Amino acid sequence: GSWDDEWEEETGASREDFASRVQLVHMHLNLAVRPCLLSNSRDFEVARQVLRDSYAEEAIFKWLLGDVSSKKDPASAQTKKDLLLDWVVDWRIASCQSNSHCLAIPSSANHPSASRSSAIPSSSASSSLPLDLLGCALVTCPGSKSNQVVSLMSLLAYGASPPTPPEALGQACKARFAALEHHSRARDRLGSHTPHWYIHMLAVSPEHRSKGIGRMMMRIVSALADQDALPVQLQVSGSRNKAYFEQCGFRVMEAIDICCDDSPTLKIFNMTRVPFPKSICLDQVSPPR
Repeated sequence: GSWDDEWEEETGASREDFASRVQLVHMHLNLAVRPCLLSNSRDFEVARQVLRDSYAEEAIFKWLLGDVSSKKDPASAQTKKDLLLDWVVDWRIASCQSNSHCLAIPSSANHPSASRSSAIPSSSASSSLPLDLLGCALVTCPGSKSNQVVSLMSLLAYGASPPTPPEALGQACKARFAALEHHSRARDRLGSHTPHWYIHMLAVSPEHRSKGIGRMMMRIVSALADQDALPVQLQVSGSRNKAYFEQCGFRVMEAIDICCDDSPTLKIFNMTRVPFPKSICLDQVSPPR
């Protein structure tokens, strides 16, 4: 069996309710905003838009896009940007495994009566209107057998996305993606031998940045991983992202230069946060009644 199955047998993680764990962490950290787990396609579409808005500024996306001049034909340039952005975000979502969750930070307006003792909701328990999300994160949790993200992907037909960038983006874009995917698969093979949490994507809505939303999500995930005594891994590009996650306790384990023909070199960082098992003891937190 895989390490995930072995780890599950040892810890009984499959018997734990992920939402309850998030609930206890929320209480322990005394967070101002109550997180939720997305569980319907309507709210997942909102999360996808937040991810899309955030990813448009990522170094990886700009590298994949290449030199798209907007001076001569701005409409065509924007069409290509939108086409690649839609595809690459769906590709990243589709890379999530079956044991993944979409953790979201909703606006307090979504839950005006929320208190520290309130249960962590799933988005299916929210109103008939879509959630107003401050941020969200796609996270793989070892031992959890949730098919939440996979089911939502199926509902939204993300799985039907082609495995390579659309033809309209050209062969150069496809070649850059092939180089990126080669290194991503190598990382997956190396990282699959030991249990760990993995953050696939983390995004904050543009109008809510610099308000601590991203750090709040990192505190939640880190506390959950600490309870499991497991590391958290992620992959980022750009010196600014690298510095941000270093402030969150991550360290660079590997720096990789991705080269492709005449394109500039893309530097990506595989980062890990080691666990601090004593940083949180959920057994001492009384569950809400």
